[in-house]
Amino acid sequence: MLEIPLDPQLERHLADIAARVGEAPAELARRALLAYLEDLEDYAIAVEAWKEHDPKDTVSLEELMARHGVEG
Repeated sequence: MLEIPLDPQLERHLADIAARVGEAPAELARRALLAYLEDLEDYAIAVEAWKEHDPKDTVSLEELMARHGVEG
């Protein structure tokens, strides 16, 4: 089990929001942590993809639209 100390202001804020939405503070914190970790993982994947990006593979929006017959 993980225990995370929260400063009193953050703990009050969490309790207030949990009460407002009808959730247990621990469940709200668990879901918030999960969402944060998913965002962090997405960011890491994007950074890796950017490192592998070859600028020669980049096309302008105008060229992309022309390739697919889209008028702007």
